[in-house]
Amino acid sequence: MGYLPLEELAKLDTVEVGDYETAVEEIYRLGWTDGLPVILPTPRFVQRILDYLGRDPQQVIGIIPPYQGVATVEKIAVNCVMAGCLPEYVPVVLAALQAMLKDRFNLNGVQSTTHCAAPLLIVSGPAVERLGFNSRDNVFAGGCRANAAVGRAIRLILWNIGGGRAGELDKAVLGHPGKWSHCIAEEKEWNPWGPLHTYRGFDAGDSCVTVFAGEAPHHIMTGGGYSSPDKILTVLADSMATAGNSTMQAGGDMVLVIGPLVARHLAEKGYSKSDVRDALIERARKPAGLMKANEYLGESHPFHFSRFTDPKDDAALVPLIRQPENLLIVVAGGWGSGSGICAFIPGWGQHGGFAATEKIIFPNGDHEKEA
Repeated sequence: MGYLPLEELAKLDTVEVGDYETAVEEIYRLGWTDGLPVILPTPRFVQRILDYLGRDPQQVIGIIPPYQGVATVEKIAVNCVMAGCLPEYVPVVLAALQAMLKDRFNLNGVQSTTHCAAPLLIVSGPAVERLGFNSRDNVFAGGCRANAAVGRAIRLILWNIGGGRAGELDKAVLGHPGKWSHCIAEEKEWNPWGPLHTYRGFDAGDSCVTVFAGEAPHHIMTGGGYSSPDKILTVLADSMATAGNSTMQAGGDMVLVIGPLVARHLAEKGYSKSDVRDALIERARKPAGLMKANEYLGESHPFHFSRFTDPKDDAALVPLIRQPENLLIVVAGGWGSGSGICAFIPGWGQHGGFAATEKIIFPNGDHEKEA
């Protein structure tokens, strides 16, 4: 694509140019952007973030695969500037990056797979309101600086430091738009259940970010404003368990985003989040005969559905959700109409991209804003 080779890019420290227009084109030539414009990472902008964090600029946060680039605080700050982050957004970026570097996430595989998986960030807790993250209408779309900039900062870090360049080390056949920015926030006021991070071992008053590598959201119309819970759960289960999605074939984690209207309706009928999960475990199944039409994995593969169902019995039902913890349920989105909108995000199977959650740590002297 005409970018400067990663080996040459890694040798650069600073770049001096004569004017703004030249700087913009130089960033494209160097390959510091994945195609969208970026904010120029001038020393003054970078220093603002470093001053806010109060950390050693050369502190290593991690090694980013597949290129194995060294992610220092300063390099992360540079990419956050380019993404349009305010300084107070950067602790969210740092927490998300640390979550992705956990072994169970398999960032090396997520960065280089032919699958379309892209890291999705889900912010929950007091930081959502404090930093202005969008958890309502158009939660997956544009219009909110915090969502867009934090998601884009992660993408630029994976691109510039980790070398996840399309067509080079990133081998995704199709990809999806979440590879530009993929960050949402969980709704608090309209959520009848506890926040996501409390189900993952954190306190309700914590601010956390959960990362998960998945496909683009699959829109589901449930009729949730009028339907019975039985009908809603039937529609959700059938929409989630499709023969072509990799989670159905190979297990692994998945995310179900339940719109506030549907969540309230289910909660008013006595359903807890655990009740919803258990009902979907039982209903989200497909016959083995149908599943055999997809030869993505052979029966000898350790992730093949035959590990859970007799493949010789075409009527036997293959479960989408292999383990209860594989399904993450998040409440987000606008109120909407009676159509009861939800979204399902299949993961990358058991190959990786498993959900990981990290607490967001703000600099000393900034913690009182969490109250």
